[in-house]
Formats: sequence, C-alpha cells, structure tokens
Amino acid sequence: MKASHVQLARRMHDSPVLQAGSLDSSTESGRYMTPTQPMNIHQPWMASARTSVVRKAIVEDLPGIVTIHQKAFSHFFLTRLGSVFLHRYYGLVLNYRTGIVLVSEGRGALNGFACGFVDPAEFYRLMWRNRREFILPALSTLLHHPFLAARVLQGIQRIQTSASRVPVRSCELSSIAVAPEAGGSRLGKTLVQAFLAQAWSMDAQFVYLTTDADGNALANALYRKSGFQQTRRFLQRKGRWMNEYVIDRMEASDSEIRL
Repeated sequence: MKASHVQLARRMHDSPVLQAGSLDSSTESGRYMTPTQPMNIHQPWMASARTSVVRKAIVEDLPGIVTIHQKAFSHFFLTRLGSVFLHRYYGLVLNYRTGIVLVSEGRGALNGFACGFVDPAEFYRLMWRNRREFILPALSTLLHHPFLAARVLQGIQRIQTSASRVPVRSCELSSIAVAPEAGGSRLGKTLVQAFLAQAWSMDAQFVYLTTDADGNALANALYRKSGFQQTRRFLQRKGRWMNEYVIDRMEASDSEIRL
C-alpha cells in the first residue's frame, strides 16, 4: 500500500462515519470501476453506441432513480425506509453543492445511476440539519418494522459525528446501480468512469467506497483490476464484512499515461 493510501486509511479508520461507509454501504452494486481521464460530462457521453448515454441527473429523474434503487437493493436498509425517504435522499445529493448524480438513459428510459459527493463530512452535516425531512418516512417504517430501530440509530449516529477526519477534497461514491434488465451491458463500468471523471473535474483528490467482502467476488476483482487499492476489511455488523477501496487522482492519471 502506498504512503498516500496508508495516511488516508488511517484517517478514515478513525472516522466513525466511514467505519460503515455510506448510510447503507450500497456501493456493493458498484460492480465496475476503472480509472479514467477527465471527460466533459456537460455533454451526454455514449455508454453504448446503440443504446445509452450518461448525463447529469435533473429533478425529473428522481422517480426513475428511486425505482432503480428499489430494484437493485430490494432488501437493503435504505430501501426499507421507503420511496419517500429515497426520493428525499437523492434529492438532497442532487442539490448539494458538490453532489454528483449521473444517470444512464437508453431508449427514453433510465437504466442506471451513480451517486456520491465531494466533501462527505459537509454533506452528512447538511443531512443532519435537514433531518426533519427524513424523520416521518423513517418513523412510518419503524411502525411496520420495529426491528430496524437499531439500524436507524446507527445511521443517525454516523450523521451526527460526520466524516470530519477524512482528508479535504475526498469524494464518496455512495451508490451505483444498473436496472436488472440492463445487466451485462457494461453500463456499470461506464457509470463509474463518468463518476470518476466528474469527481476529478471537481478537484477531488481521492474517491473511496465500501463494498461487501463476501459473496461479491466479481465486484472486488474489478475494483482491484481498475486501480482501486483495498485499504482495509472491517466488520460492519455481525455477519457482514466489508472491504474499503480508495483510488487517488494522481495514480489514476499515471495509469492512463502508462496505457
């Protein structure tokens, strides 16, 4: 592990937020990652010459993003909080000053998205300040699924403490998903390439994510082959081990030069 990764890993290890990744560590769906040179994301980028383009999301895309999330993460914690919660969460990222929400669109319909943010500590503070927007959907869920109460409390704790020890200009890839019907089309890889390009264009120095360590061999192999460095393996909760990955801007650029 290189010195820059060691330093980042130590600071992230001390952060109460990042010990659990994002709110739901939903980037385990981020199956395809690769370093890339900056690209002009202001213009739609072809994900497939025949079917899809990747572009910045707009407010009107939020229902489609929520639908894809629910299909891709049907048994995940955030999904159980309901569509209203998800709509407000992705809407907050979309309106966050350094939020990154990209969508892939083919034949007039959304078929994937990637979501994250530069300066995650500030984002989680913003989410905490807007907590009232999320309380009612969470309470409604708890009435029907009281066993989720501990998970909600853990999420609140992560937001309160925030990722203040993460180096400035870090970027979290918090969620990426491709609609099941678009599987096998390489959209996942395309979305991550576009996400990295946007992060670098916003002066991010690192992009990090967490993903399931077990039963997720394809994703982990692709992250490593794409230049991500595994910084640690940790137990998120009983029975669920996670891997943490980081890629830094300089090494991504060096990789492209070598290619």
